[in-house]
Amino acid sequence: MLMSHFIFIAIFYNLLINLFDWGKIVKRASENIGRLKLFLLFISIVIGYMVSTFIWSVISLSQDIFFAI
Repeated sequence: MLMSHFIFIAIFYNLLINLFDWGKIVKRASENIGRLKLFLLFISIVIGYMVSTFIWSVISLSQDIFFAI
């Protein structure tokens, strides 16, 4: 379970870094690159943890339904 959290955090961090052109969104992106990467890391931790928890809940629920039948 811990490994899936790290995997989803890494996936979302890479998506957030590569998917958007942050220079257009953030003023003076060259000065704020460290802050921006830290902010994106925190956002990716939150989203990655939530998605991983959701996936594990769906897997657990489907196993419970399968064994109940």
